[in-house]
Amino acid sequence: MAGEAGRGDESARASSSAFLSSMEAELGGVPANFANFEPSPVFVGDDVTELVSKFGKKIRTGDGLHQERGSVFATRAGVLSFQQPNIYWVEHRDHRYTPRLEDNVIGVVTHAFGESFRLDLAGTGSATLPVLAFDGATKRNRPVYHPGALVFARVAKVHQDMDPELTCMVASGPRKDWMTGQSLYGELKGGLLFQVSLGLADELLAADCPVLLAVARSIAFELAVGANGFVWVNAAKTEEIVAIKSAIELSATTHPSEISNMVSTVVKTIKKPAGASKQHASSKAKAKAIDEDAN
Repeated sequence: MAGEAGRGDESARASSSAFLSSMEAELGGVPANFANFEPSPVFVGDDVTELVSKFGKKIRTGDGLHQERGSVFATRAGVLSFQQPNIYWVEHRDHRYTPRLEDNVIGVVTHAFGESFRLDLAGTGSATLPVLAFDGATKRNRPVYHPGALVFARVAKVHQDMDPELTCMVASGPRKDWMTGQSLYGELKGGLLFQVSLGLADELLAADCPVLLAVARSIAFELAVGANGFVWVNAAKTEEIVAIKSAIELSATTHPSEISNMVSTVVKTIKKPAGASKQHASSKAKAKAIDEDAN
């Protein structure tokens, strides 16, 4: 068993080494030790070229950064952030959403054109979604969305003077044809759409989000969270959807240590004992009968 474990460790190290080697080649030959990246505070006008070149020369810049003649400058104050393999942006607390590369967003279709859809991203401007930007889509076999449709998509391109471009194609991993209804991106049907603060949206996107983990212990549900502050939720019953929405909104002003109790209280309002309503109706009937006898 010890020998097998040793061979397993060696295999894992070899796989990790191969991955780093491939990333080094892609990013310009610089050791790609992503774990060493540390978010740094930056201010408008700061030259961050050295910081963003740490893992290679081929980089993609997002919100808050501007490339000019081989140099990269910060265009807003915030925290310089990084996402594998080579995306950099300036994270900032803003009440208005600014599209960033690879963000997952929820948009509302406002216009349908021959080759694209226009989506509203929570009132922060429009975005374009090409009709062929879906896994398995062709000119003869492509989705048809009407104004008002909700679409979960990914930010594929960000332009300085133009609307961002979205895509419903998976960047990596398993891909399923859009017609199967099992693809990661696409139309969100049914359910309820509501808006939260950008800060709360970030918390909901965390894998260990306390409020979502607490709700999942009592209610089965589907959820999509957009970095733009739109949240879509669906469940078997309308009252469950409303309860989940309430729990999420209350979590913004609830201390983390009290999240579980808060969710339990919200869930209790929709999970009454099965015989409670029948017992109540029976009591009312008896009271009415006694009243009639008295008269």
